[in-house]
Amino acid sequence: MGECHYQSGNYEAMIIAEICRQVLKDVGVNPERMVLEWASAAEAPRFVELITRYVSAVKAIGPLGSAEGEDKEAIIRMHLKAGVKAASARKVRTALGKLAKDIKKSGDYNPQIISDGVTKKVFPAFREERLAQEIQICLAETGPCKSADISEKTGGDIKEIGKILETLSRKELVKKQGSNWYGIGN
Repeated sequence: MGECHYQSGNYEAMIIAEICRQVLKDVGVNPERMVLEWASAAEAPRFVELITRYVSAVKAIGPLGSAEGEDKEAIIRMHLKAGVKAASARKVRTALGKLAKDIKKSGDYNPQIISDGVTKKVFPAFREERLAQEIQICLAETGPCKSADISEKTGGDIKEIGKILETLSRKELVKKQGSNWYGIGN
């Protein structure tokens, strides 16, 4: 550790890797599909060993979706599509930047400290943004839905979904008519 020629790149990679693991779990993908290992450019045999071990581990987990217990490939695709959009949201990037800065300042890159920081500071912003993206995707693809249906499709708690729907409504991205929610433009 600390030998990255970009000064703190390997430490920052530890934070990104933990975020990836938590995000994968949230979107329904086995987090063991994400691994972070170290090898220098001078360690070709070690690199080959790491890649071979990783490929074997992923093969043992099984195909994406079915290995995670998802019956419908479309659900996992929607989760991933929304997750990619959420990861680039300003709120999520800002939370990541603040966490990275705090950890760098403390100098404590203990994996538990990183995991706790991600859980408390980055993951909530990601989850809210992912669910907001999924709601919009869901309404665009399936049309009007009740809050309970959206909750079931996205995997979000009904209270969480209600709060996000109200926020999206204030931003004029969705609207409610009767008991159904509509995407603007639907």
